[in-house]
Amino acid sequence: MSSGIVMASGKIVQVALPIHSEQLFLYSVPKRFRQGIATGKRVFVPLGNRKAIGYVVGDAGKRKVDFELKDIIDILDELPLFDEKRLEFFRRVSEYYMAPLGIVLKFAHPLGLGKSVGKTVRITEEGESRLKEPGLNRLDKRVLETLLLEGELASEKLIELSGGASLENLNSLKRRGHVEFDYRVVRDEKVKYEKVYGISCDPDTVSEIRRKKPAKGAILEFINLRGSVPRSELREIFGNFTAHVKWLVDNALVSVEQKEIGRDPYGVLDSKEEPPKELTQDQRMAMEKILPYVKREEYRCFLLHGVTGSGKTEVYLRTVSEIIAKGKQAIVLVPEIALTPLLVKRFRSRFADSVSVIHSALSEGERFDVWRKARSGDLSVVIGARSAVFAPLENLGLVVVDEEHESSYKQNEAPCYNARDAAVMLGTIYGCPVLLGSATPSLESYANSIRGKYEYLSLPARVGESRLPDVELVDMKNVNETVFSPRLRDALVENFSRGEQSILFINRRGFSSFLVCGDCGEIFKCPNCSITLTFHKKDNSIKCHYCGIMQEFENICSSCGAKYMGKGLGTQKVEEQVKSMLPDARVFVMDRDYTRGKTKLLDLYKKLESGEVDVLIGTQMVAKGHDLPGVTLVGVLSADHMLGIPDFRSGERTFQILTQVAGRTGRGRKPGTVFLQTYNPEHPSVRFAISHNSSGFLDEELELRKSLDQPPFSRFISFRVNGLDEEKTRDFAGRMKRTAERFLLRLPPGSLRVLGPSEAPIYKLRNRFRWQIVIVSSNLGLLRNYASALYDSLKKHASGIKLVVDVDPYDFM
Repeated sequence: MSSGIVMASGKIVQVALPIHSEQLFLYSVPKRFRQGIATGKRVFVPLGNRKAIGYVVGDAGKRKVDFELKDIIDILDELPLFDEKRLEFFRRVSEYYMAPLGIVLKFAHPLGLGKSVGKTVRITEEGESRLKEPGLNRLDKRVLETLLLEGELASEKLIELSGGASLENLNSLKRRGHVEFDYRVVRDEKVKYEKVYGISCDPDTVSEIRRKKPAKGAILEFINLRGSVPRSELREIFGNFTAHVKWLVDNALVSVEQKEIGRDPYGVLDSKEEPPKELTQDQRMAMEKILPYVKREEYRCFLLHGVTGSGKTEVYLRTVSEIIAKGKQAIVLVPEIALTPLLVKRFRSRFADSVSVIHSALSEGERFDVWRKARSGDLSVVIGARSAVFAPLENLGLVVVDEEHESSYKQNEAPCYNARDAAVMLGTIYGCPVLLGSATPSLESYANSIRGKYEYLSLPARVGESRLPDVELVDMKNVNETVFSPRLRDALVENFSRGEQSILFINRRGFSSFLVCGDCGEIFKCPNCSITLTFHKKDNSIKCHYCGIMQEFENICSSCGAKYMGKGLGTQKVEEQVKSMLPDARVFVMDRDYTRGKTKLLDLYKKLESGEVDVLIGTQMVAKGHDLPGVTLVGVLSADHMLGIPDFRSGERTFQILTQVAGRTGRGRKPGTVFLQTYNPEHPSVRFAISHNSSGFLDEELELRKSLDQPPFSRFISFRVNGLDEEKTRDFAGRMKRTAERFLLRLPPGSLRVLGPSEAPIYKLRNRFRWQIVIVSSNLGLLRNYASALYDSLKKHASGIKLVVDVDPYDFM
């Protein structure tokens, strides 16, 4: 770790615990631990009547403590997990997003670090006495008998051995004094080891074995040529080799040892070396603005506004190349896991194995390996979705945020951070440039560039011979068809006949987005959520895309016994119609149902690049970042879906997705065409999208936001509450309103507004009832102080209620 570590070598340390409390806890450090204690290490500490893992964030200095402190129990790490700069970043995220520091620290570090708290159970003397008495129920008796026989057991093991017991059984026994709980550190490091075989004999012996025992000799010869070979490679080449290798080891011809191996989640990517492309005039001008800050190692945030296909990625690559040449490291953020394979391929073609990736679809072990490599300085570039902003790069020289406008950079559970804005915080702390790129910048970033807070860079034209596609608007008001207008249908058939690729965009999964009874009008709703269930024809199931419930579809109305009718579009219905229209076409779907796991996505990318796909149907996943020169037609089946969402950003999001999906075509030598089907042809989001006029949309939308006092001209903080008991949750929402109004009386009139509380648009989600309140002000300091006081008052009464504070919220559903 860097020399910036401040040793917390005093007798008292501050510890952040991953609990919903802003308080930092003080613990005394026994003498035997004082050489090993340091800021950034995890410690095992007592907490009330249990024990917990916390993070040392400093010492108590000269603070006087007039009460007896508890000792830390153990230090869990050999080296600190973070240095002072990263701690400053974590503190800033914690303070800005009103999330406890301990929760931020736990979130920022992978589970694979291998230390967690486990509960153990032991029988008490009172429990032993009770076991001898009659009247004990069968399950309690079995638990106590198991403990008497086995001694102290981990709670999970006790439940397994006693057969049928639950955690509540154990809690009940504890309340009656029959058992005691204790807590211990469970070690489960996600380090992967593999047997590696090395040569232990001279060349003459190898030749002799090869002659006498050909099968064993072939393996021995291979190991001799390579020096050392991992077990997996021997299995791949020689098949069933175990008996042969065992004989070689037993006869001391081959040595064997366990070696740690790193997991590379994208090792299968074919990333051939790619020389830098010649820059356009616009790209050179952008680089000339960025490079002085790279050379001076100075913070500056740039907004790179480039049309689709304008070469933003090449600007990223050139800037990262300069960073690496200076011995620095870079973080590159992408909004979707779906985008990482393509970007990793581009970066590895330029920077080889010094590039790796972090995101939630990786296994715990894979994330752990990448985190350790980043921490040790073995990586130059970390690419990933929003959580990659926490990658432990000590020598950070650049942060890139691709598609900076995407709402998926915002997390909706504590800590409710926005990775784009956290990246800007990171740049200010490390003194390095931050590069925000988009074809459709967010209103917030665009406003910051107008104010001079960010520097605006423009790439107004596509690279090379490709040009922006022609967009044909199809007004669906006078069209009888529900899926394809005659114009789009003819264009799709014609494009297939020419052997060219097409993309069809529909922002709904499944076959029918809702089911309604043809006789009584009953709508099939999710029992856990206040939304309709989606029909999936492929497996004849109905699914909720929020809570995940799935069941076989029986087409009988529970109210009247008639049959349901499927309404609304989904990717499966579009797929069925395309296959009926083009029976010889190779049709694939890209949505979360079809592409779970990184291997399926990689396989689909390969098929797209090699021309094995004629028609690709997809949700928002198809709109983001794909550079597919073979695509010459894009059909947007419904441009109106997102306009109906009750959110002030719905117009902005609609414009962004329409512009992005249109940008997937016309990237090769052949021109591209987009057919945009809509019932609202005059809507500004549609009107500006068909003319590729991003600046025009942004300027008009900014004026609208200003007139309505909406972000970026004001700031929002939302309070979201949910609970299992509807009446109790409603009562808490009422308390929230009364408290908010009482606090409002202390402020100057008009300085802050309180909106709500109101039921969330999706009122019931996963069996929990949901309310929200939004506070609004143009004075951020006043807004945060008010929100903090309101939260402190409300959380005292939040028993049985989940209360989430979201600064700069993106999700109001």
